[in-house]
Amino acid sequence: MDQLYCMRVFARVVEQGSFARAAEDLDIARPSATTAVAQLEKRLGARLLNRTTRRLSLTDEGRAFYEGCVRILDELAEVEDSLSGARHAPRGTLRVSTPNAFIQQAFFPALPRFLARCPELSVEIVLTDRAVNLVEEGIDCAVRAVPVPDDSTLIARPISKVKRVTCASPDYLRRHGTPRSVAELAQHQCIRFISPSTGRVADWGFERGTEKLSFAPRGNFALTSLEGAVAAAVAGIGIAQVSDVLALRALRAGALQPLLLEWVVAGPSVMVVYPSNRYLTAKVRAFTEFAAEVYPPEGCWEEILKIGASQASRPRPRRAASRRGPATRA
Repeated sequence: MDQLYCMRVFARVVEQGSFARAAEDLDIARPSATTAVAQLEKRLGARLLNRTTRRLSLTDEGRAFYEGCVRILDELAEVEDSLSGARHAPRGTLRVSTPNAFIQQAFFPALPRFLARCPELSVEIVLTDRAVNLVEEGIDCAVRAVPVPDDSTLIARPISKVKRVTCASPDYLRRHGTPRSVAELAQHQCIRFISPSTGRVADWGFERGTEKLSFAPRGNFALTSLEGAVAAAVAGIGIAQVSDVLALRALRAGALQPLLLEWVVAGPSVMVVYPSNRYLTAKVRAFTEFAAEVYPPEGCWEEILKIGASQASRPRPRRAASRRGPATRA
C-alpha cells in the first residue's frame, strides 16, 4: 500500500479511536484499515498502537509518529486547498465539542443557516461541559468559555466577550422587593452555583470602575448548571448571577429583570480552540466565522443595559423586610 495512504488511515484511526469507525469514515473495509496500520508498523519497525478488546491507545513511538503525520497531511491538504479553491468549500465531517450552556440559546436556532451554507459538510456536535482532549477524542475544534493556559497546545480564537448579569424574575421581586445595593443581596434568596470541577460554591463578583466586591451568595437552593440557574431564577426561586449570553433570552422576554447594572463583571471570552499542530482548515475556519456571527464580538451587555433602562422606567417594589428575614445558609 502507498505510505501516504497508510498515514491517512493511521491518523484517522487515532482520531476516531477505532479501526471500524476510521474505516467507515474513509469508506474502506475494516481489514484494509488494519492492514494499512500493520504495514506502517512493519516499515517503521515499531509498534504504534496498543490494542485491547475495549480501546486503542498510542505508544510513545505512535504519539510522535502521529504528530508528524498530522503536520505532513495538513501541509498537503493546505497545498491542495490553495490550488483547488476548496478552502472556500468546506467538506467532510466536522466534529465540534461545546458546553451545553452556550449552544442551546442562540446556536441551535442559527445552525440551519450554517448547514445550508456548507452543504458538503457533515456536522457532529459533542455536548459536554468538560474540556475534552481534542486530538485523542478526534475533535476538530471546541467552543470554550474558560481561559486557555499559556503552555497549552491549543490555538484559541476569541469570538465574543462575556459578562455576568445579576437577575431575578418579576414575580420574585414583587414578593421580596428589589435589591438596590450589593449589601442588600444578603437579605435575599440567592441561587448558588456549585462548580462541577471543584465542588465549591462560586462567589459573586462585582466591579465598578476600580472598586471590586466579592459576595458569598446565601440561600437554600444550589445546583451545578448555570443554565439550570437561569431556569431557577425564571421560576422565582431567587436571584442568580449568570453569563449574559445565557440570560439574554429570558431578559428579552421579560421573564427576568437585570439588577445592579452599575456593577459590571467580566467573564472569560467565548473562544473556538483547535490543536496548534494543525493549520486552520476550511471547515474549522467556516465554523469559527459562523460562531462569530452567532455571538456578538462585544457580547450582549449593551442590549442588557437597554433592557434594564426600559424596566427602570416602571415602578419597582422595595424589599419587603417584614415578610421574610435574611436568607439562611443551606
